This record gives sequence, structure tokens and C-alpha cells, in this order.
Amino acid sequence: MKKLLLILFTPFIVNAQQISVMDAVVLKEGSDADYLEIEEFWSKIHAEIISQGKKMQWSIWKTLPGDPLTEDSKPADYMIFNSYESQEQYDASQDVDYVAIAQKVHGISNKKAQKMIDSSFDPREATRSYTLSIQAQAAAADFNPTPGIVCSISLMQEKNDDYESFEKEVFKDQFQKAVDIGAQTFWGFTRVEERSENAYTQFSHICFNIDGENENTVENDFKTQKLVELGLQSREMIPNTGSMELILFEN
Repeated sequence: MKKLLLILFTPFIVNAQQISVMDAVVLKEGSDADYLEIEEFWSKIHAEIISQGKKMQWSIWKTLPGDPLTEDSKPADYMIFNSYESQEQYDASQDVDYVAIAQKVHGISNKKAQKMIDSSFDPREATRSYTLSIQAQAAAADFNPTPGIVCSISLMQEKNDDYESFEKEVFKDQFQKAVDIGAQTFWGFTRVEERSENAYTQFSHICFNIDGENENTVENDFKTQKLVELGLQSREMIPNTGSMELILFEN
């Protein structure tokens, strides 16, 4: 279970090859129950794929959206994360026989499996996809996410070439200090490498944050505060982008 968040945003033994594909799912009106039933069906399929070594993790999160990014598009209702240890593992996942796996894990006929898979997108109105590479993370040693845990989403647009260095060399230390005193349990920093044609383009990076139980009492010395101020100037943060609640996972 601990590995879930350590790859969701992603499997953090940080390695530039690690990949997490994030799908932002917009549902048709009134189709929430049908969608969750389909994802329950898929959860066993993903568990089998993971056991075959062709994926590291899979999870579903229900969004608690903030302000919409555009006036003419709907915010996502759910976020799906498919996470991989490497490019090689991602490539291997492209050859999966989903019908055969569905037959195996659900004990159903080929015809039934094919029908369920073919209808999987019926509840969806749209899916916006993003391929994320993992850049940095800070997490509590005993971090053990469970369904119901809430993670905030921060969307960033880099303003200069120093931005990633500030996140990895300045802000990471700040979040680790917060983790150490129990004010934070997880922070993950990712770069958007690819996106679908219908995906939002207003951000270049995504940060994921899960709060701890304690108050954040971390104070910066003069040098660190100046570095933080410079770091804040290196990116533009989209305000009030919402959060998400963990619903389903396999790892």
C-alpha cells in the first residue's frame, strides 16, 4: 500500500525513467454509479497485470474540484493513475491481452469479457491524459495511504529554466522538514512530458500534497527565505485547483 503514493506521483525511488499516466475523467451526467462498477471490474485486471510485472500501480481518485481552468470545459470527476517503474515496463504493458486477463480473473466467457471491455468508456464524456515523469518527493517513513485519504493538486507553469532546480533543491527540503514534524505526510513533484490533444496546456508541472496531523512550525533562516522567494518567482501557480480522494488502488 505504501508503494501506491510512492509512484502515484510516482514510485519514488526517484528515477527520470519512472512514468505515471494520469487520466482526468469527465463523466456523463448521472453515470457515476456505472463508472465505479466498471472500475471495480477493471481493478482485478490491473492487479493481474501488476502481478505479471507489466505495471507498478493503478489507482482511482475522486476529485474535489476547485475553480475551473477554462469556461468551456468541465472539470474531471475522477483521476486515474497508471504507474510504471521504467519506459521498458510501460512499453511491455502495451501488449497486454485484456480480454484473456478478464476471463481469467473474473471467470467469464470471452464474449462477456469483450463486451465489458468494449463498454468501459460508455459512462465517460471525455478523458484528458497526461504522461508525468517523476522529479522529486518527500514522504513520511511510515506513510501508508488508505481509501479516503485526500491529496491536494497544485498546477505550476515554469517561468524560467531555474524552476525545477528550486523545487528539487529548495522546496523539497522545506517539505521534508514539514514531513519530519508530522505537518505533511507526502509531497511529490512531477513534470508533464506529454498530453492528449484535448488536455489542458496551462501548466508544465504538477505537485501533489498530503497533509499531516500537526501544525507546520518550520521557520526559515535568512538565506533559505531568500531562496524561497526566488523560487516563487520562477513559476506561476494556478490558484484553487482542488484535491482528490483515494477510492480504489492496486499495487
